[in-house]
Amino acid sequence: MRRSILTIAGILVATTSLFASADAEKIFDNKCAVCHIKTIPTDRSSMVGPALFGVMKHVKMAYPNREDAVDFMVDYVQNPSKEKAICMPQKIAYFGLMPSQKGLITPKELKKVSEWMFDNYPPENFRGRGGMGCAQSCSTFVDFDLNKDGVIVKAELLSVRADKQAKRAAQGFPMRNAANAPAFKTIDADGDGKVTQKEFTDFQINRKSSRMNSNIPLILGCLKEINDIKLSI
Repeated sequence: MRRSILTIAGILVATTSLFASADAEKIFDNKCAVCHIKTIPTDRSSMVGPALFGVMKHVKMAYPNREDAVDFMVDYVQNPSKEKAICMPQKIAYFGLMPSQKGLITPKELKKVSEWMFDNYPPENFRGRGGMGCAQSCSTFVDFDLNKDGVIVKAELLSVRADKQAKRAAQGFPMRNAANAPAFKTIDADGDGKVTQKEFTDFQINRKSSRMNSNIPLILGCLKEINDIKLSI
């Protein structure tokens, strides 16, 4: 009899959890997905915010504890600032700082969505893609500095790019056109054959800034759409 009661209780808990997860995803779809897509992007040209995969990758790197991560997200979405941001600087340069969502989503909804995001994103096999000439800026200077001598030479850049292409192919992702990747000489600002940390960062920020300028009309339209949303969940 006791075993039956425990089994029924377990089923009720699982069912409640399932409905809570579905409700949280519905809130995300209605109030967050307009800027943060839930899939791995294949084309960034129309994106107005980083994809959910990348967002949660960085959140979990900074806040591996679920409770801490949820507290951070609830606070940041309502009171965003560059000082609190955990994404790379070039992401802010590209997309701009996230506008406060106060009045658009309640703290209770935020907590529910944040818990759902932490529990479901990114999947365990997600490693992120990025760096010079990559779609998401998840790679850092040290990822390209293979011999760890403090600079990146052309051979290292090409080696890392080739490795990333091979990994994409193995994971079934579409191959990127190598012709679209920036030439080494455009990153090596002083032309000495070596990319320093400053040159790497400056190139990334400048590249994202130029893309940001071309996306300003789209971003403004997105923000207007968010402010016009009046949904009752």
